[in-house]
Amino acid sequence: MNDKKFTVSKYIVVLFITTIIFIAGIFVGNYFSDVKLRNIEDMERAFRVQTMAIELQYDFLSQNPCESLDITPLTDELHELSNRLSHMENTLGLNNPTVIRLKEYYSLLGLKQWLFLKRANEECGKNNTLILYFYSNEGDCATCEQQGNVLTYIRRKYPHVMVYPLDINIHNPALDTIQKTYLDKTKTPILVINDEVHYGFKNRAALEKLI
Repeated sequence: MNDKKFTVSKYIVVLFITTIIFIAGIFVGNYFSDVKLRNIEDMERAFRVQTMAIELQYDFLSQNPCESLDITPLTDELHELSNRLSHMENTLGLNNPTVIRLKEYYSLLGLKQWLFLKRANEECGKNNTLILYFYSNEGDCATCEQQGNVLTYIRRKYPHVMVYPLDINIHNPALDTIQKTYLDKTKTPILVINDEVHYGFKNRAALEKLI
């Protein structure tokens, strides 16, 4: 009889401990989920504040583009924004809805700068080399990462070269119009260098000849 009571008591204790561990696990899981959510919200908020600041700067400069020819700090800020977005891709994943939403907004901001510099080239006699870089993260572009590394090297070596990466799988009216204007196929990587389209991977030497 005593052995039976001991066995029942043991089961009750084990069940109680298991329940406590289970409940604690739920609370810990919820806590870390809340922390992760707050981190995502903080990253998105910081990203949006920075993009808004850059956008306002361009709105101001576009009023007198020929009087605002030195925009190196702004191009550096846009590049820093690209690095922040890459960090979010690595942290949250390429298909994270927040990442996709911010990447779309970043692309539109880059196109705004691209149009501003095109206008400066035409109206102010500037000689910036403007590159639209169409890439894909869908696993269907074996050389896109390598092409991105080459473009980073070119941008650092040549201050007059501006590179604007555009994910070919992101769609909105502005990006779709750009694609329809310049592209007759969607196989990446694709470079549009001063309105001239080049398909396929370009190494450093080939790219330096083009610019």
